[in-house]
Amino acid sequence: MNCWRMCGGWRSRTIVIIFLIVFLFIISTFVGMNVQEPSIEVSLNTFNQLANKDDFFHHVEDMQRLRKSIIVELGNLESERNRLRSSVESLSRQSTDYNNELKTLERNLLQIKFNIQNALVSQDEALKEYSSIKLPLRLLPQSERTNHASPTGECRLQTCFDYSRCSVTSGFSIYLYPLVTDNNLLLLWKSALLNSGYITDNPDAVCIYLALVEREDFQAQELKYWSGDGRNHVIVSVFPNSYTVPKSRAMHAQVIWRKYSPVTGFDIMLPYSHLEEVKFHDLPLMLPVRRPNLLSFLGKSPSVTNEQEKNFIAAFRLLTSPDLSINIEVDCQAIQPCTTNQWCLCSSEDMVENEINSTFIVVLNARSMPSDQFSYRLYQALVKGAVPVILGDEHTLPLDELIPWHTAALLLPLQRVTELVYILRNILEPDIIEFKKQGRAIFENYLMSTPRIAEGLLELLRQRINIPPTEAPLPESEHIYTESNPMPMFETRVEPNDVLGPVEDQYPSAAYQRNFTSGRSLVGFFFGRAATRLYPHTPWDPILPTDAKFHGSPYGFRPINGGAGGSGKEFSQALGGNHPREQFTIVILTYDRADLLQQQLAQFNGLPYLNKVLIVWNNPNYPPATFQWPHIHVPIQVLKSARNSLNNRFLPYKEIETEAILSLDDDMYLRHDEIIFAFRVWREYRDRIVGFPGRYHAWNERDNKWNYNSNHSCELSLILTGAAFLHKYYLYQYSYFMARAIRDKVDEFMNCEDIAMNFLVSHLTGKPPVKTTSRWTFRCSTCGEASLWTDESHFRERHECIQYFTQIYGYLPLMYTQLRTDSVLFKTRVPQNKTKCFSLV
Repeated sequence: MNCWRMCGGWRSRTIVIIFLIVFLFIISTFVGMNVQEPSIEVSLNTFNQLANKDDFFHHVEDMQRLRKSIIVELGNLESERNRLRSSVESLSRQSTDYNNELKTLERNLLQIKFNIQNALVSQDEALKEYSSIKLPLRLLPQSERTNHASPTGECRLQTCFDYSRCSVTSGFSIYLYPLVTDNNLLLLWKSALLNSGYITDNPDAVCIYLALVEREDFQAQELKYWSGDGRNHVIVSVFPNSYTVPKSRAMHAQVIWRKYSPVTGFDIMLPYSHLEEVKFHDLPLMLPVRRPNLLSFLGKSPSVTNEQEKNFIAAFRLLTSPDLSINIEVDCQAIQPCTTNQWCLCSSEDMVENEINSTFIVVLNARSMPSDQFSYRLYQALVKGAVPVILGDEHTLPLDELIPWHTAALLLPLQRVTELVYILRNILEPDIIEFKKQGRAIFENYLMSTPRIAEGLLELLRQRINIPPTEAPLPESEHIYTESNPMPMFETRVEPNDVLGPVEDQYPSAAYQRNFTSGRSLVGFFFGRAATRLYPHTPWDPILPTDAKFHGSPYGFRPINGGAGGSGKEFSQALGGNHPREQFTIVILTYDRADLLQQQLAQFNGLPYLNKVLIVWNNPNYPPATFQWPHIHVPIQVLKSARNSLNNRFLPYKEIETEAILSLDDDMYLRHDEIIFAFRVWREYRDRIVGFPGRYHAWNERDNKWNYNSNHSCELSLILTGAAFLHKYYLYQYSYFMARAIRDKVDEFMNCEDIAMNFLVSHLTGKPPVKTTSRWTFRCSTCGEASLWTDESHFRERHECIQYFTQIYGYLPLMYTQLRTDSVLFKTRVPQNKTKCFSLV
């Protein structure tokens, strides 16, 4: 039985049977010959048997030859079968290749159709584009100077200012009168004005003449270009001993006003000027929101005043209540002798202890409070991180046309003094922290130092006469590869799986389109000094309503399927959304991981909506001469950094010509569909960081502090900028207006630049970042020890960064979110004749 199982096939079994029969026959024949007697009959039988045996052996030989023939034939058949099988497999592979090539050609054809359609629309837009606006003729001042008569009435800009010297294209030029002094405060003012970029040496073609006053006996008529009436002059006095203001067309900017009142809307109240610049570390945190004292005030009340202020002081005394945590002192010991009809400052030590423990601080704005003391007390309230409660309206608030004081202080008339406690106790903590945040930002932007005050004065003057600000600065950058030193490249081809959009020519974002209206979108505490510069675009630029593109404003828009909408196919043809078409720039910070960079760049080939790739080369050494860069459909530019710093990732390079920036580490790999999806999401959240790896800040109850956490979580507060979209505007803020101490900490640790950017954006917007797709972390199998996150100190430094940045901002601006964006129709069952927007995200 085993033999039957082992011998496979009928041919094998037949041969075995024949051999067994022959073997048995031979055995039986020889046995018979040994036991029988020899005889003639036996011999004849034996002879016959032997004759039959010969026939049989011939038959066996024939069978063996047949077997061999069959085996050979079977071998030939097997070879033919293998050949045919190989041929079928080859044909199958060719068929698969042809099908893939057909799909590729169909995809390329579809891509070309998209590109052609997009090009035709672009061409049509170019033909209909509005003609460029010509600059207005510049009004030139009179070449001969004449003495004009002084004005007879109160000055206003329309009556006393010569606009012919300040055309909108003049650049707001200022002539600073020579100042020879050893006064440190005036030297600070002079230095700040010279660094503003507005000062010129040509007095014949300037908009403003500015003079810094040091002496009380200063005579404005002595100024060389006074021209009789002082038109377009600004006289700045920063000392309590004010000079006598002559009747003229000049504007006066002062800290104190005693013998006269400033002309509202023409003259300017300056903030308290000081020599020492307050450091961020010296400012208190905004938390806890409510401090031990609800309200405090410390001062020496005047003995002689009008009836209204007498009643106010009497009611003010009654506010003191230990039970309600109110500390009002109006009979303290004055620091220095003062007049009987004015409020005086008390012991500074008592003031500091009172104010640093108070949620609200009263700042009197009454006639009996000198304007310089009023300005100083307002300054002190903000230094201590309290909310100023300004009672009265006697004095103009410092730089009131520029600073939104109502967002940082509670403005009340003196008559509300009896209701003050009730009002303050009904202000909720979220509103209190908003007051504090606004006050902190106003202090940092305009009051922290004398140079900030000088910048604020110039900004107020510039806004008054409607001249656009100067452009935001751009860093100097060295291109490694130039026309004389071309980039060595090799051809590469990466085929995407899906058609995700048209592959267009380079199309930069429209820049400097809102030169006269850009400030309207920068209202609020978080912009401050940043609003004194002109940006090519901001995340808050207003947009048209959705129907405008069908009613005379079609330029640049790409509605899906002409506005009819549609699923995946139509979705791939156009960006749609609420904004005109645009592209994005990839910015990659790298040091020496050339192989990883090479692989990463190659996969960008054919990526729709890509404008260019910018490589920030942080290595002090140049790339190896033998290194070759992949050739892709957009330019690759390599910029050489002056020094190795992670802050270089966020410099607003002039080579970045798009609003959208995809910031990438050199070891990050993203699919085309992931990138395009994130880009589309960013277009709807332009003021946020939009990206992939999520992190969050977690409270450490044991150490009573915040820690950085990278575990998977159902809420997050950071998006790592190693793979994230953000607006170019934030690069300006990070590099030039964010506290320098933060960038210094990034350089010290060679870490935390992504945390710093998340702090900044959340501080400016009050919103969390936006996470896209399921990506949470990235792993680079070939990076080895080069990755910073492998260092043991990496997380410890990031914990410390969160504490340090919180101290700088005065609070922790990071906001939590439980949102993750996936594409529309991703989990939807769509009909067979429809396709999803994205198949995998």
